[in-house]
Amino acid sequence: MAIKTLFKFILNNPVGLMYKINKTTTEFYRAGFISTAFSEGIYDVLSRGSASCKEIQSGIGSEWNEEGLKAWLDLGVSLGELGKSNDQYRIKSSFSKKLLQPENDTWQAFLQARVEIFYNYIIKTPAFLKQNKQFEFSQSYGELFARSSRTVEPILFDITDSTIPKNDRCHLLEVGCGSGIYIKRACDRNPNLTVLGIELQNEVADFAKTNILKWKIEDRATIEVCDIREYRGKQLFDIITFYNLIYYFPTKERVNLLSHLCGFLNPGGQLVLTTLCPENDPSIQLMNLWASMTDGCGPLPHPEQLIDQLKDSGFTKIQSEKLIPGFYVFKAWKSS
Repeated sequence: MAIKTLFKFILNNPVGLMYKINKTTTEFYRAGFISTAFSEGIYDVLSRGSASCKEIQSGIGSEWNEEGLKAWLDLGVSLGELGKSNDQYRIKSSFSKKLLQPENDTWQAFLQARVEIFYNYIIKTPAFLKQNKQFEFSQSYGELFARSSRTVEPILFDITDSTIPKNDRCHLLEVGCGSGIYIKRACDRNPNLTVLGIELQNEVADFAKTNILKWKIEDRATIEVCDIREYRGKQLFDIITFYNLIYYFPTKERVNLLSHLCGFLNPGGQLVLTTLCPENDPSIQLMNLWASMTDGCGPLPHPEQLIDQLKDSGFTKIQSEKLIPGFYVFKAWKSS
């Protein structure tokens, strides 16, 4: 470009604004590219080494429009996520390489959930509100949510350790048991513990059952598929854990739900509930948006609101603690 033409361009355009737009949109493109490279199997192919466009097509099971895939891959090159040499593509950026490491699977899922699920909520919520619509809950989100929720796993391990007695006989009910990892933690801590895990989704429950067998605790741990609101078991429990689930229920249903849980506790029994609460943080507010706009769910609870709901549900002693920004644990006891 001639210097005179460049000078005119700079004079006639808001360069500072253009820079900020370019910086913002580039990160938007980057997040979308990386997430899709994971979800569509392209990074699976490239994690084995450099590959041509045709080899990548074969690896993802597509034989159509090589030019389209090449244009998509070249976008990745322009973003610095991919490298290209002699028509061979490779993973280049340290960011993508770190997300590929097995120990960072939780953070890979964290990124994917925000791109693949929450993006639509940001873009479509105002239009949906004009149409009196909410987003439908999709169980297909279950795997991503389960994987990304492991970001707080060390915290929940600490809560489990501080809640479960070491030796006394104890009956535990875990609602929404997921992979069963917290059931294993509880069983490892107390050899006299028995556990019932309630899980809504069949696929997740099957995964938990497989893990229970692998961990050889099937004599002490049982998994049932059920909506906790419909559970009518006769056994009473000493402890109920309710980790990161309250916002899957509408606000108006929460007192009845918590009262229902209280009914399954022995006198003096304890409910341990963890949840995100609203805070001026984009990631937390994004979760609040998802919960507020998904049919059958409800907004993140404010701590004072949840304490009042626990009182209204029949619990007589309630403790709350903010563990990290936006993340709380509530402990509530049934009267003796």
